[in-house]
Amino acid sequence: MRGTGTRGTGIVGALTAFACTVALVCAAVHALAGCGSSADTAKGTDASTAPSTAPSPNASASASDDASPSANERAGANMLFNGPDHWDGEVPNGCAAGKDVRIVIVRGTLERAEGSSLETLAQSIGERIGGRASIDVLDYPASWKSGSEARGVNMLIATLNAQARACPSTKTALLGYSQGAMVVGDALSAPEARFNDDNGQSLSAQALANIAVVELFGDPRFDASADYGAGSYDRSVDGILGARDGDDLRALQGRIVSYCNADDFACQLGGHDDAHGLYRSNGTFDEAVTFAVPRTEAALK
Repeated sequence: MRGTGTRGTGIVGALTAFACTVALVCAAVHALAGCGSSADTAKGTDASTAPSTAPSPNASASASDDASPSANERAGANMLFNGPDHWDGEVPNGCAAGKDVRIVIVRGTLERAEGSSLETLAQSIGERIGGRASIDVLDYPASWKSGSEARGVNMLIATLNAQARACPSTKTALLGYSQGAMVVGDALSAPEARFNDDNGQSLSAQALANIAVVELFGDPRFDASADYGAGSYDRSVDGILGARDGDDLRALQGRIVSYCNADDFACQLGGHDDAHGLYRSNGTFDEAVTFAVPRTEAALK
């Protein structure tokens, strides 16, 4: 399955039956993940503290060995965080004193702003570049609520553009996991190539030039044929929401890597939940530090 930037709001309309599936699966996983919509805020969520995000109700339902590809595609297209968003609020635009790198974490579904799975990676990168980085977590919902992903795109673009205006010499490292990986990839793509309807804004030339490195983990729009992929994934299987077009992220060539574990349901259509939470423990973060540090240091020269 290879997407061409089709917006998620027009893909599949089987929401009534899907809602029944979600209700049943939520009952099964509630004790593990606090399944359901969280408030439209980065904090106060009944989130899991495990390294992975909570299993997607859709993915759990579609990951059966008996599920057909078409059934998996329908489940993926209706993942609850999809939908339009046209938020245009204020974002922080200050410069961190004494720091010339900003590491931005875009967390996965139901992860808390503090203690997200990418926090240790961000800290390791910061330590390796000599304490020159500030670490920020994008304050988007990261929930199952419709519009969460598009809200993240709007907020990330606004944040990076504001930073480029206020701190034009500050370099950026972007880290995105699961829904957060989709947010980062869509924000870096042209508006017409994004999965959901958003404000249609793009990064400024300065903001794009300031990006030193981009690292994605378990992207639902993973392109298995892309030359920036890394991991144990099946090269013939794309993400659950369909692959990005091969040129969507071409402007970041040499600065971007997208990690995908074999059988990760988010980046491998038809996969399972367990592999989605292994990036922190299977050596991937070590590889990510090795990828990020020299590129960040080179950008600072």
